[in-house]
Amino acid sequence: MTSLLTYFIHPVFISILLLLLGVFFRSNGKKKSARVSFFLSASLFFGASTCLVPNYLIGKLESRYPVCDPGQLPLSDQPIPIIVLGAGYDYAEKLPPLNRLSTTTLGRLVEAVRIYQALPNAKVAGSAGQVTQPISQAQAIAEGALALGVSPSDTLQIRGALNTWEEAGKCVARFGKSCRVVIATDAIHMPRAMILFEGRGLQPIAAPTNHHIKTEIRLRLFDFLPSTASLRKTELVMHEYLGILWAKWVLL
Repeated sequence: MTSLLTYFIHPVFISILLLLLGVFFRSNGKKKSARVSFFLSASLFFGASTCLVPNYLIGKLESRYPVCDPGQLPLSDQPIPIIVLGAGYDYAEKLPPLNRLSTTTLGRLVEAVRIYQALPNAKVAGSAGQVTQPISQAQAIAEGALALGVSPSDTLQIRGALNTWEEAGKCVARFGKSCRVVIATDAIHMPRAMILFEGRGLQPIAAPTNHHIKTEIRLRLFDFLPSTASLRKTELVMHEYLGILWAKWVLL
């Protein structure tokens, strides 16, 4: 639902509609209305296809939670699950486990393993179900964890969830609300994930990774030129802000 809404309110989609509206006005002799439509179309396209606006909005999301420092996490006698939220995979028997994961899922798993190696009594839990694949995403992540050296006894699977809200619910059912869980997900996705996990009654610890904004933003000449990479960033950040609004609505 969020992905569909993101498409229809995407600035590029609206820019095309405004461009067509301007052509309509122009062909009907309404030159002033046509100029306004053309100006709005160009402005929206410029804002969405250059990195200025999306980088700023992504930076606001990614700066909400710092990189996880395992040395600062509270010690516990109970196992601490590190939940790797699913972000896609393609099962191919001929490929090794890590190659089956999307680059996004792999980045989340690597961050989870980094924390696992530094945190006593930790577990790595793959999360998410499957729709068309022969194995669940949770299993694919777990197999990747084993390939990275995680002990089989420390590898868990949380199957069946198809989105972050369901993943949070599965964690409550598996570990209980009193268990402190670490969430490994993209920095841009972390604010929404924290809202949803806290909404389920958990006290999650953020472990953001896969940062899009890695250094201080410095404007360059090329930043004012349109690019497909900037369009992709605009799509990502709009998806997350809409997802946050949806998450808050769910929790009302």
